[in-house]
Amino acid sequence: MKKIGYILIFFTLVGCGFEPIYSKKNSYNISLNNYTLQGDKDINRKLVSIINSGGKNQKSIAYDLILTSNKSIEVVAKDSLGNASVYKTVIQVDFILKNVNDVGKVFKAKTIVLESSYNSMKNKFDLLQYQNTVEENLITAISDEVIIFINS
Repeated sequence: MKKIGYILIFFTLVGCGFEPIYSKKNSYNISLNNYTLQGDKDINRKLVSIINSGGKNQKSIAYDLILTSNKSIEVVAKDSLGNASVYKTVIQVDFILKNVNDVGKVFKAKTIVLESSYNSMKNKFDLLQYQNTVEENLITAISDEVIIFINS
């Protein structure tokens, strides 16, 4: 009896055309003309490439993008010898969209701050690789928030 219920629910959800609201990340109605990038160049380039991956629509509205980013790696805790045992990576991004037609008028603006804490590793090369992975994950999360912010 339970199997029939699960099968019925499955076919109902599949057949009804259900689609998550933000499943089409790249389908927004905005075209970015000019970029003003300040701060960490790597973070800015990655964010712009992710945001720009959405195809330009013919009916899209043109905006200028001002992107300011900062990255900091802080020592949160130390062991008894004074060596760092816990690190925290913080990425802050200030995102401003200005309307091209109305010079100086801000269309949307938002500041996004994400952070991640992690333990130190004995091998410093592995620690550096892990820090890069954490940075990539934070940039992906920030880009998701920016795309949702653009669409809303």
